[in-house]
Amino acid sequence: MKYYRIIFLSVTALALFLSCKSKQKVVTSAPIHHESIGEHSPSVLIVMYDKEVGKDPLLKAIKEYKAEIVYDYNIITGMDIKKPADKTLEETMTYFKKVKGVLTVEYDRVTRLTDPVRPKLEVK
Repeated sequence: MKYYRIIFLSVTALALFLSCKSKQKVVTSAPIHHESIGEHSPSVLIVMYDKEVGKDPLLKAIKEYKAEIVYDYNIITGMDIKKPADKTLEETMTYFKKVKGVLTVEYDRVTRLTDPVRPKLEVK
């Protein structure tokens, strides 16, 4: 009698365990959109500036160039800047690279952790 109870409980536990498996497919990361790799915003740049110099020269240049601040980062010393409608992205990059205190001017692009590593392209 005791053995029947153990067998019954074991079979019941096994049945419950097997019935709990989900039939749904689990996706652990965002899908890779190969057509978007390497694409960047057609009008926004990321400009990083030297903390010691500050952002005043950059703010003055943004106003003079008639660009627009999209986002001013709090954690890092950088801004997203939208180019004026009458300028190209490359012209805007060249202009801001010459501003006092600017360290880098980069394309604003979406980078996913699953994207392959690509060499950095320089704008001349």
